[in-house]
Amino acid sequence: MRWAEKAWDAFRDVLRLQDKVQSLSSKVDLQQNKIESLNIEVAQLKMAVTILLGQTGVKLPPRPPFEPPALPGS
Repeated sequence: MRWAEKAWDAFRDVLRLQDKVQSLSSKVDLQQNKIESLNIEVAQLKMAVTILLGQTGVKLPPRPPFEPPALPGS
């Protein structure tokens, strides 16, 4: 009966891992939503600064001399 116990333990481990993967998946989705909303807010702030600087007659600040880091997987 030792093989049955090993099979049952393996099955239980698979179920535990599946629960962890599902939990991580939902956490990743929440983080992605937060990141997307922050990106929108940053874009809105950039636009507001550009408009305000344009209204005061100040030239736009120079762009940084470096490229932003590439996103993983792109």
